[in-house]
Amino acid sequence: MYNKTAEGNFVPLKQRNIDTGMGVERTLAVLDGHFDDYRTELFWPIIEQLELRLKVKYNSNNEITRSLRIIADHLKASVFLISDGVRPSNKLQGYILRRLLRRSASKAFSINKDFDSKDFKSLVQIIISIYPNYFKETNSEEIAMEVSLEIRKFRSTIERGFKEIEKYTTITGKIAFDLYQTYGFPLEVTRELAEEKGQIINEDEFRSEFRKHQELSRTASSGMFKGGLQDHSEIATKYHTATHLLHQALRDVLGDQVHQVGSNITAERLRFDFTYPEKLTNEQIKKVEDLVNEKIKENLAVKMETMSLEEARKKGALAFFEQKYGEQVKVYSIDNYSMEVCGGPHVN
Repeated sequence: MYNKTAEGNFVPLKQRNIDTGMGVERTLAVLDGHFDDYRTELFWPIIEQLELRLKVKYNSNNEITRSLRIIADHLKASVFLISDGVRPSNKLQGYILRRLLRRSASKAFSINKDFDSKDFKSLVQIIISIYPNYFKETNSEEIAMEVSLEIRKFRSTIERGFKEIEKYTTITGKIAFDLYQTYGFPLEVTRELAEEKGQIINEDEFRSEFRKHQELSRTASSGMFKGGLQDHSEIATKYHTATHLLHQALRDVLGDQVHQVGSNITAERLRFDFTYPEKLTNEQIKKVEDLVNEKIKENLAVKMETMSLEEARKKGALAFFEQKYGEQVKVYSIDNYSMEVCGGPHVN
């Protein structure tokens, strides 16, 4: 092994290493004398709990072994993602998290239909216990609740999807897309179910249907707010400012775990998408509505400043869409009540 110098000469390295690409977990398996990465202390407690709750044995057959590995691996990755602030959604990191959770859930349900969100919650606690130093300052109950909520949502979805998929002798790309669009059935899950029937899905057909759907969505959403207000009419601008009031009111009533994940604004109405692990009660909704109306009546001044994203965060501005921001950002403050990074426009 050599180091190439600026002059083009090759000098032997002082430290000689072999890059095996085996990873830390595989290294641990070797050091522990295992031929299976999932037998290490980082996975085996999860596998044992899965054996107990799914009523199967890890090495009983190849399909069971593979399924238990997928559940353990995907769920562990999900726990780390949630601890880093990611929440299940249909966009970006949130979509990756949702896919991980849903694939692990579909594997568990296919083995034992009685497996539910409580079982997943117990697995989350085991994963957290494996990494006590990493999760010592993390709200483990919040992570477990987030996983449990997503699994409950998916369970009702996947049960309908399983019933629907049993109706078909052949699963085409269009059928796979219909399952995805109607039931939120992931393509990879449909692909695996098709393989069990000895079929191969035409994924080009799936992608073609997906593109058609995207084009229809773009046409239907013309003039709506998507990462920037397309409709700059007076009423739409008012609704835009109202989303900031609504965001802060939700955080005041429900807590700081409320994060905006999207919004949709036209001259007729506004829609605000946010994360929260539970369904809101009528009392909570009333409190939020009253608080927003109260702030509107106070006729608070709206101010805009330009600064770096880092400076905005230090001032306490809310910002949940880092991928959309440049070096300098606009920060809109509604008196001392609300402060968010936003492109505008807003009322005065």
